[in-house]
Amino acid sequence: MKLKAQIKGLMRFSYLSENGFAKSTQGIDATREMLYDPARLDRRFKLFEKLAFHTMALQEDTDFSCAILIGDSFPDKARARLEGIIKDFKPMQIVSLPPMVHIQAVKQAFNALPDDPEATHVATFRQDDDDAMHRSTTARIRAVADTMLKVRIDKKPFVIAFNRGLYLDAQSETPITEWYERAPLGIGLAMVTPKGDHATVFRRNHRNLVEYYDCYTEVGRPMWIRSVHGDNDSTAQPQGRAGKLRPRGVKRVLRDGFGLTLDMLDDL
Repeated sequence: MKLKAQIKGLMRFSYLSENGFAKSTQGIDATREMLYDPARLDRRFKLFEKLAFHTMALQEDTDFSCAILIGDSFPDKARARLEGIIKDFKPMQIVSLPPMVHIQAVKQAFNALPDDPEATHVATFRQDDDDAMHRSTTARIRAVADTMLKVRIDKKPFVIAFNRGLYLDAQSETPITEWYERAPLGIGLAMVTPKGDHATVFRRNHRNLVEYYDCYTEVGRPMWIRSVHGDNDSTAQPQGRAGKLRPRGVKRVLRDGFGLTLDMLDDL
């Protein structure tokens, strides 16, 4: 039997879940007020358009599907804006769900994506609405998944991670810095499972995946841009060692890997 992995992604766009946010302990009304604040949504859209969607649309391998998970109470004006941005990019679709436990919402969103009847495995990957993926991310997920499936004896799920990237912090003296993470970061992170296995890349905290699964990581080149800003719900701090990329190298990586320039990032 020829082994084939179907690639499915998930990006949460201010999804109103019952848990998962720092403010979740204050109740769903407080979380809704925080997520749907007009000024916050404007900031998220700016990051989404310039980083997340921009680099998703640049992917060299477009044979994938990706759900954008939003809440069923997502403001109409914001939904129309989101629909307008992605309307010409076929791999992406909006999945709207009511508030529920985060992991259940994730499973439903992945299940809403088209199924490839010829696939023997599924590679689920995650992406955040305020970060960027290298243009080769989905191609690397496919290449690594296909290769690993041929040589692995263990039939259990395994993880593909990219541990080198750039941090973008407009408030820092050095806005863009290179880092080698010691544990998997969520950007472009993928889990490959046999078809029918309901585990996804969201099953455990991404930093802890290596404690539970075989994990293949790459540090050959910067594969992501993580944005640091006031709306970060989790601590967006590097956990590893600093790279040595100089300003000229940063410009080259931005251009070649992400289709970006420093000017395009000025207002972020």
